[in-house]
Amino acid sequence: MEFLRTFIAVPFKPGNDFLKARAELMELLGGERISWVDPERYHITIRFLGDSSPAKVNTIRSAMKERIQVPIKRSTGLGKAASFGPMKKPRVIWLGFTDSSIFDSLRKEVDSALELCGIPRGDQAFRAHLTLGRIRGLKDRKGYYRIMDSLKDRFSGEVPVDRLVFYKSELRSSWPLYTPLEELFFPDQSF
Repeated sequence: MEFLRTFIAVPFKPGNDFLKARAELMELLGGERISWVDPERYHITIRFLGDSSPAKVNTIRSAMKERIQVPIKRSTGLGKAASFGPMKKPRVIWLGFTDSSIFDSLRKEVDSALELCGIPRGDQAFRAHLTLGRIRGLKDRKGYYRIMDSLKDRFSGEVPVDRLVFYKSELRSSWPLYTPLEELFFPDQSF
């Protein structure tokens, strides 16, 4: 049986100011071993599911359509740049949000729908974030933190939250390929 690697996320399309800040960060950290996420693949993961059977994929799609109460479209501001991982060995460069309540609400909706599919809630705490890059190794850890501190407020702007997508992820040698399996579009206003 063929399994599909899947996750549920909110896609994010960056604007020009964001891309300029990203380019500046990449240039300043150019000597470090960092795998930068392609802006075409930016998303805020709500729930990573991993390997799912085709039957489970269909069950999840149905549960999403039938059980998830989608919010109205809105935006939230980008927060500060930071790192996940221990100080001596950071692993991920990420951005938070000025208000992550929309993502927290979506996580609760998704968890409830997935429980009906026989998928228990995850044990790991949820922290909405946008991954900019994965750190493979640092030559100059102090320099890295100096640069991160100087640019932590450089990313600004609004993140439109207008849909929830159930994705299939195919790992490739260069970049993963994300294919939407189900999309829930949020309305402009509630009635």
